[in-house]
Amino acid sequence: MRGSLHTYVMRLRRLIGEDTVATAPDGYRLVIEPDRVDALRFLRLLDTAVEQPDPAAERRSLGEALALWRGTPLEGVGSPALAEDWAPLLTERYLLAVERRIDLDAAAGDDPDLAAELTELIARYPLRESLWERLVVELARTGRRAEALARYAKLRELLAEELGVEPGARLRRLHLELLSAGTEAPAAPAVRDEVPRQLPFDVTRFTGRDAELAELDEFLAGQHERSTAIAVIEGAAGVGKTSLAVHWSHRVRDRFPDGQLFLDLRGHSADTPVTPDAALGRFLRAVGVAAEAIPSTVEERSAMLRSRLAGARMLMLLDNAHDADQVRPLLPGSGNLVVVTSRSQLRGLVAREGAHRLALGSLDRRGATALLAGSVGHARLAAEPDAVAELADLCGRLPLALALAGERVSRFGGMSIAGVVEELRDQRSRLDTLRDPHDAGTDLRAAFSWSYKALRPDAARLFRLLGLHPGVDISLPAAAVLGGRPVRETRDLLDQLASAHLLNQPRADRYQFHDLLRVYATERLEETESPAEQAECFGRLLDWYLCAAAEANSQVRPDLLTEDVVLPELVGPEVHFADRAAATAWYIGERSTLTALVIAATRRGWSTRTWQLSWLLRGFNAERHDIDDWIVTARHAVEVAEAAHDRIGLQYAANNLGTALLRASRTDEALAALEQGLAAAPEGGNALSVAILSNLAGAYYLREEYEESYRYSSEGVEAARRSGQQTYLAHAELNLSASCIGLGKFDDAAEHALNAQHAFLAIGDEYHSALAKGNFAEALGRVGRFDEAMEHALRALGALREMDADYGTIDVHITLGQIQRAMGEEDGARGYWSAAVETSRRLNDPRTAEVQALLDELGG
Repeated sequence: MRGSLHTYVMRLRRLIGEDTVATAPDGYRLVIEPDRVDALRFLRLLDTAVEQPDPAAERRSLGEALALWRGTPLEGVGSPALAEDWAPLLTERYLLAVERRIDLDAAAGDDPDLAAELTELIARYPLRESLWERLVVELARTGRRAEALARYAKLRELLAEELGVEPGARLRRLHLELLSAGTEAPAAPAVRDEVPRQLPFDVTRFTGRDAELAELDEFLAGQHERSTAIAVIEGAAGVGKTSLAVHWSHRVRDRFPDGQLFLDLRGHSADTPVTPDAALGRFLRAVGVAAEAIPSTVEERSAMLRSRLAGARMLMLLDNAHDADQVRPLLPGSGNLVVVTSRSQLRGLVAREGAHRLALGSLDRRGATALLAGSVGHARLAAEPDAVAELADLCGRLPLALALAGERVSRFGGMSIAGVVEELRDQRSRLDTLRDPHDAGTDLRAAFSWSYKALRPDAARLFRLLGLHPGVDISLPAAAVLGGRPVRETRDLLDQLASAHLLNQPRADRYQFHDLLRVYATERLEETESPAEQAECFGRLLDWYLCAAAEANSQVRPDLLTEDVVLPELVGPEVHFADRAAATAWYIGERSTLTALVIAATRRGWSTRTWQLSWLLRGFNAERHDIDDWIVTARHAVEVAEAAHDRIGLQYAANNLGTALLRASRTDEALAALEQGLAAAPEGGNALSVAILSNLAGAYYLREEYEESYRYSSEGVEAARRSGQQTYLAHAELNLSASCIGLGKFDDAAEHALNAQHAFLAIGDEYHSALAKGNFAEALGRVGRFDEAMEHALRALGALREMDADYGTIDVHITLGQIQRAMGEEDGARGYWSAAVETSRRLNDPRTAEVQALLDELGG
């Protein structure tokens, strides 16, 4: 191909001169005067004709330009781009020039062959009504009224057969004039006097969007009548931008008596976007400017449109805009309303022109259900409420997706909504299900593709790789890790994706996929990146989160960083937390992602990474009482460790699962998991075996089998002392103190609780140190040392509140209530127990019934 091109260029240079075809960085450039190119000279002469001061000069310029015409423009050039973009433009300018020259000839009255010329032109362009109009007028002007009427009848028949429409308003008016004017020839109207009414028909059964409609109404109400009001409705493909814009425009159209203009700018579609000059030409003709009077440059056309609409009250709806540069020249004069829809955020229009931006998101559940009801019917929705809710979620509550799903349900009367839900659950075929193969306008995949194809390669690659992120929220550092780029570059790429509505940006440095766009990103990922590349990128992300979780635990639970937790090398942004509060805030923000990462790693069969991340989440899960996440991640870790025959991983994972189940008071399941962990330990046991013994003690304590609890916790204390494991010694002492309270050995309980408190402080575990202080206070209260007990309990409560460890406060509130009741202070007991009930109910903790029973005993 390159060799052929060089050959053609060489031949061309021989024909027109060596210096005429210059080499440029992106190809070749023609270096000649524009007038040596006949197409450019033709256009220049037409522009010159418009500027002539008198009709005679204008006729001469038009004649010179038309003399260059040789039939079909650019015929035989062999360039589809030239044929598609330039040939229609040149043909349209030619016809406008011919029509203008004919008008000038008719006005001068010195050309007897105009009817013949028009007849010949109509044979070549049979559907151009403006030629028929001139022919009818010319025939009538020259006394051939019957022929004029016959020609109108022929046109009417032709339009009915070819297009199924009637002739335009001016031709119909001409026809009436011919029928009623006798032999008097009618004159062609110079200016159109119809008010344009171009809005598409309003959306059938439009539903939802009450808040958005109210916002648009408020915006319009706040506009000064002399200003140009601009409303930008932006959002992702299929979110219903055009439907909302059209519906609202119909609601307010009566406020704009001078008409409504509409144009699909094709900014994101298979067709070439409409250029500003073409759009301006259409609008100028719509507001009554004769085609031959329209200037050639964008600047002049834009100025003419502003002049024509200055002081008018007209509504302009610009649908599917590509960017602000496409819209800006079309903005009319003051007093008008412009509604723009776009998949881009059009930030420039907001910043420079003061446009009001309405970011359109998915429907809420109520709106989604109402939209489905329009096609499915309320009765079918009411019969399957759970399926309806899941269907809405699988469609991402995207109006186009919901409409397609509803049509599918209504098309098959015997198909349940649950049946469609089952089809949509398979992510691999979801976008295939949500499409009509016979209507490209309903193809979500195609709709997404136009936004995706407009991206630069770097942004497109990041979009694909983000499909590997399993969480709802995507942080800026995580995106940088996935893309393998610096944070600053990644922020720019994410900004491009957010601007194109391929990502949502709920807050600074946080990004989210729409559910269906995530499916689309995953499809593009699997098409483009190999499985090995995907595994490498996801592994990099998982390793970064492992290092971040370990760093967070250094502030919260450093005891979890055992010698078995061998971290990978950090690849990506450095992670550091200034204090415990910062580490906890990071966990809260990343919680759903961390859980999703464990599940995703399990699916890949990555045992070590799975149990390590699950283990490192243990402390946060416990303090925040995130029991469901704790059980889910621990159970996945057990599953993958078993499959990989990873005994160390299984020991950690089973111990972790057993602890989580204990917290949920699922004691029998917890005992089974802990026994599984103990069995996975190496012969003779190891440090983690001590922790499992301690947790077994906790399980028997919950079953109120205090002797067994005491036996296991004592064994755990001795084993921890022998191995020198301070972390596990602290936990064993804490459990031993609880066992002693259960057995009524309160002095021993106080001693072991105090030992646990000091041991936890020594390893930096403030949370469990506070719990141990609570046990110490309970033991003191049981032996009547009320003042000391209250002091220690209140200190424990203060420490837990400072850490926002609500779960830990429940036991301390119970203890404080017990001490107060023993002191005869029932109002004080009622206050502490009420606080315990409130917290346990909020956290769905099984102790709620126990504490409520204590309150009921007090009465009042």
